[in-house]
Amino acid sequence: MRQTKATEEEKEIYILGINYVGADASASLLKNARIIASAMEERFTRIKKDRSFPTNAINFCLKYANLTIEDIDLVTYYMIPEDLFNNLVIHHLGKYYPKSIPLFTSTLNRALKVNNVEKEIRERLNYHGKIYFCDHHLAHIASSFFLSEFDDAAAISMDGLGEIASTFIADVENNEIKVLKRVDFPHSLGMLYNAVTHYLGFDAVQDPGKVMGLSSYGDPKKYIDEFRKIVILKEDGTYELDLSYFEFPFRRDVWISDKFIKVFGPRREPDSHLEKRYEDVAAALQVRLEDVYFHMVEYAKKATNKDYLCLSGGVALNSVANGRILKKEIFKDIYIPPACGDDGLSIGAPLYYNFCVLKNKKRYPLETPYLGPEYSDEEIVKIIKKFNLKYYKSDNVCKETAKLIADNKIIGWFQGRMEIGPRALGNRSILANPALNNVKELLNSRVKFRESFRPFAPSVLVEDVKDWFEYDHPVPYMLFVFKINEDKQKLVPGITHIDGTGRLQTVSKTTNEKYHKLISEFKRLTGIPMVVNTSFNIKGEPIIESPVNAIKCFLGNGLDYLVMSDFVIKK
Repeated sequence: MRQTKATEEEKEIYILGINYVGADASASLLKNARIIASAMEERFTRIKKDRSFPTNAINFCLKYANLTIEDIDLVTYYMIPEDLFNNLVIHHLGKYYPKSIPLFTSTLNRALKVNNVEKEIRERLNYHGKIYFCDHHLAHIASSFFLSEFDDAAAISMDGLGEIASTFIADVENNEIKVLKRVDFPHSLGMLYNAVTHYLGFDAVQDPGKVMGLSSYGDPKKYIDEFRKIVILKEDGTYELDLSYFEFPFRRDVWISDKFIKVFGPRREPDSHLEKRYEDVAAALQVRLEDVYFHMVEYAKKATNKDYLCLSGGVALNSVANGRILKKEIFKDIYIPPACGDDGLSIGAPLYYNFCVLKNKKRYPLETPYLGPEYSDEEIVKIIKKFNLKYYKSDNVCKETAKLIADNKIIGWFQGRMEIGPRALGNRSILANPALNNVKELLNSRVKFRESFRPFAPSVLVEDVKDWFEYDHPVPYMLFVFKINEDKQKLVPGITHIDGTGRLQTVSKTTNEKYHKLISEFKRLTGIPMVVNTSFNIKGEPIIESPVNAIKCFLGNGLDYLVMSDFVIKK
């Protein structure tokens, strides 16, 4: 262990969190209970939702802190191999045998990979220290609670599945996570959403967010009674699925059963026309997800009597549900970390070990989501020159970029350290004018090459939220959807979804001073305290990480300008 400059007795303790085998491989570095670096492997490999060993992300974390693997005191992993393997056997060779045999081989392969994690970590990193294996959902809850400012809280973690659990409801107090209720696979709200996403012709794992956006176009009334049969609320605050509608507990080439098809009609083929029926199915699914979420949130309040709620797991990315839960004010406040999905498990497992195993008391609430790589001006210029592009350095890049956006130019905006989590939060973003009537069509057809029904998000000055949205609350990580005030909706068609909502990111001087200055300049020019903010990538690709990624994306789509640091490149 390294010694700090403060005293000989104090030690600098470094914990490296690693997540792979499952989707969204990542690595994170904890220094004395504070997360100082984190990144997803997909950003380096350019393979969306990459599951491979996060070599690049690990190297970034070590390089950022000027460490070698010998300086690491502990490595954590987000799953307990023995629990995964035992649950696999119980599920596939016990309760659901022989129907589950088709899924057994692929799931066994995953379990064997997890069982080999310790050996692989030691061999790949030449690491000889301690490795700690943390329960999947405990890591999720730790990633939320220990990054929040709450002294105690109720917590819900919900996703597809971990070792076998899909949902935890917990009471968190005094560095202890007390699990009150759990739901086990195949009863899984995350898997339900995946299955219906696949039925609607999208990728089951990558595209649930598309279904959330599509749901606003549909009428839930046509199918909501059917979804109430599919997802049953239980008196103990949990839920269960009617498995007769599904095949996912037993195989993955087909997610839904013939019974589901009989009720809802044939599955949509990918990229085919979106009939009204599919919009209505998406709408009913979303409403039922919210019903289940509210049911668990209300139970968590009664069971814990806490004032605050922490949400985590992939289902916590459902910003429509989050916004409605917040508005109900069952809890005084809700915290969701920016990396609330599986990418955040490399943050949660080190935090769990630090606070729940070591019992350390000193906490550091998350101050910034910008924990990834950054590039110096010298590195940026060198790469620009390598591509033989004309550029200039702006004396006032925020003012100049704001003017370009006000003139309806579409900007690639590359600044500082990369964000953690799946949302672009103003450092790896594409920016546009929300007042432009056809900005959605321009972005979808020229820049992002994605489905026309998908909404675009606003980045809003935190001090102006109350004047533009029906609910005034700081939401810096783009994880809540709020209704836009009716008198404002026509002023910002570019970020107003069909139902009059927006998935907003609030921007303050303290969280991102440069981005706040840019939006402030745009407000000075237009009177509008927000810009369209969408992730800097195209359909099917991860968000960009480097200047090379930024330039390649810029040259391959309809962006008008690329702004990296203070350097401006025009097409």
